[in-house]
Amino acid sequence: MIAFSRWQACWVSATVSNLPRRPLSRTSLMVKRQQPLRESVKMLRKPKRILGGPNSLVTNESGLALIEFAFIAPVFMVFVASGAELANYATESTQVSQLALQVADNAARIGEGDPLANKKITETQINDLFTGAEIHAGDLDIYGSHVEDGNAVPNGRIILSSLETMANPNPTGKFKIAWQRCRGLATTFTPQYGVAGEPSGTNMSGMGPVGRQVTAIAGTPVMFAEVRYRYQPLFLNGFAIKDYENINAVAAMMVRDARDLTTVFNTEGAVAASCT
Repeated sequence: MIAFSRWQACWVSATVSNLPRRPLSRTSLMVKRQQPLRESVKMLRKPKRILGGPNSLVTNESGLALIEFAFIAPVFMVFVASGAELANYATESTQVSQLALQVADNAARIGEGDPLANKKITETQINDLFTGAEIHAGDLDIYGSHVEDGNAVPNGRIILSSLETMANPNPTGKFKIAWQRCRGLATTFTPQYGVAGEPSGTNMSGMGPVGRQVTAIAGTPVMFAEVRYRYQPLFLNGFAIKDYENINAVAAMMVRDARDLTTVFNTEGAVAASCT
């Protein structure tokens, strides 16, 4: 136990008495008493910051761009996918059209024999022509197939027809399909503008779509090519318009040189590219 001397006790008493005294005001007592009440009021005001007010989520713009992008992204992706699909369809349509033109043009050039005599065409030349068309088609794989809904579907078919006059001279102005050759797995695609040896392939006024029919002159046939290609969409089948699943193209070219129209010769014994 510490013992204080008399003079030390007096010094402590004087020091304490000289300290400034700040009496508690009535306001400070009320503040202390109302502190728990204010805390409860703050808790009640928290939902207000979420729904409204200057600091609420409704007025907060810090993540506005990200939220807007989240809303627009699905629509944007649909537009991008549709644009890519349309561009791909246009590209492949052009390829099919060019393929038909190439087949008709090459068919108008083939033939062998003395330059001073009518040139003969053979089954081998026609087969080579179809092989060249396959190479020209490239990624289209015109003679191949692909899978749709678990089933193998042919990619396409090429049909080549020789349109000639019914007679030479041709007073009736009628035409016939002298011969036809086909290649491709899409055998359901049959000649659309006449079949050789059938009534639809004789006494014709022309060959081709209505309003765009072609005719031949006596002694000079016209090579008419038809190409059917099954379009394969980039994405899901839903992006492909059903009416445009099959791309069709036609082209016609007049034979360049004098040609022997007796028949298609087969001196090599090649297998003819029959349409049946």
